[in-house]
Amino acid sequence: EDAPPAAPEVVPAAVGSMRARWGALAVIALLLLAAASWAYWKLIPTGGNSASPPTATGVSAGLKSAQAGAAENRLPSPAHLEAAPLRYGLYIHYGMDTFRHPGETGLIPAQRFGPASVDLRRWVAAAKEAGMSFAVLTAKHESGFCLWPSQACPYNVSHSSFRGDFLADFIAACQAGGILPGVHYSIPDDYHEGSVRFEGEVAPAYFDIIKQEITELNSKYPGLRVLIINLAPRLSPDQLSQLIEIVKRLNPPCVVWFNKDRSGLEGADYLTDTVNKGWFWAADASLDSPPHLLNRYRHAQNIGKAYLLNVGPDPSGQIPADQVSVLTALKNLLATPGQ
Repeated sequence: EDAPPAAPEVVPAAVGSMRARWGALAVIALLLLAAASWAYWKLIPTGGNSASPPTATGVSAGLKSAQAGAAENRLPSPAHLEAAPLRYGLYIHYGMDTFRHPGETGLIPAQRFGPASVDLRRWVAAAKEAGMSFAVLTAKHESGFCLWPSQACPYNVSHSSFRGDFLADFIAACQAGGILPGVHYSIPDDYHEGSVRFEGEVAPAYFDIIKQEITELNSKYPGLRVLIINLAPRLSPDQLSQLIEIVKRLNPPCVVWFNKDRSGLEGADYLTDTVNKGWFWAADASLDSPPHLLNRYRHAQNIGKAYLLNVGPDPSGQIPADQVSVLTALKNLLATPGQ
């Protein structure tokens, strides 16, 4: 005879509630484990060269090596997360020395600066077409002539034949073309120091002018994302710290680089070459070869430094076609497999 069916197990309500609670905790634990695993593989780099170019924010990573006692790197801002890497950029040497006659020495009258047909959008287009992400203009080179209407120095574009603010036009063209704008600022200054001095301390009176000019650059032009200080080793640690503080306070996203450190080595964050020998335009300037520039580009990338390649527009404001051809040839080499 069949046995009577077993009575169903009775589970107390408290026990059922406990089992439901433990089940929910188990699900939560699995979700946390999955999230942790995703974060690990997302954030930890996998393969490749661990060195990476700097991004368009913060003070140069080489600041401490450039000057003992200088200010510490600032913390990254939210813009740091969205900034394009400063990997490959166009260096543009253009200013009063572009208008210097062969063999001419000394200061050139400000009135002579007068590019007749400059179209800064074409400069930006040349950078963009070459595969670059930023451009750096010599806003003040060793002559001391400023490409903006500075209140700190009368030797500037407002007293030239050019009508307008050349630097403001350059920045606007960069922003419209999707290129990050930067400037080169020279500590040696023929106008204020009476000669181009590559060594020696910076006098307090001239340093006050430097501070005013750095303040102008970072307050009037908040779109600037790169500031190269040329021959920074002439500054004392305290002077350099003061300049860094000005940039940090007025324009936090701007990165500050130096072309030389105290040992004479090239800048900590970038390497640079020039298409036209001599940096500024000259009618008879020879050009560097694309294969050599390719090797230099590869070297910069391999050691995690940005690469700045210079061109020298002519007095009319045009980048000569032969220089543009070198940029194009280098781009084609970079795009060729195995190069």
